[in-house]
Amino acid sequence: MEKYGTLIFLLFSSFLDIRKREISIPVTLMFGLAGVAYSIKTGRTMTDYLIPAVIGIFILACSILTRGQVGMGDGWLLMALGCMMRMERYIQMACIGMLLAAACSGVLLLVFRKSRKTEIPLVPFLLLGYVGGMVI
Repeated sequence: MEKYGTLIFLLFSSFLDIRKREISIPVTLMFGLAGVAYSIKTGRTMTDYLIPAVIGIFILACSILTRGQVGMGDGWLLMALGCMMRMERYIQMACIGMLLAAACSGVLLLVFRKSRKTEIPLVPFLLLGYVGGMVI
């Protein structure tokens, strides 16, 4: 359930992030609540939530400090993913996804001469990080 539910959620969220440049907060909230219920059922400890919560809060703080240049929805999405996923898989997905996003940004800056204000959606890279983590 964890794998397929997360995959479907990331596919849906990626589609929205690419198409509309937004993340559905109600869908993210429902996924996060389902993740909490699933985690309680499987017996995860509260410490498994700590790192994902800190990462999500950090992204939310960056969104506030940059006045929206970093998407606030990305922070909420990362916290919801932390409710559903095991900490190891979450960290793996986040690291791979953010490294891929950074590499894409570098290519856009250096090769395509885009400005540093060019926006790229984060969720598709998290999806790639999740799938990459499943393959590894």
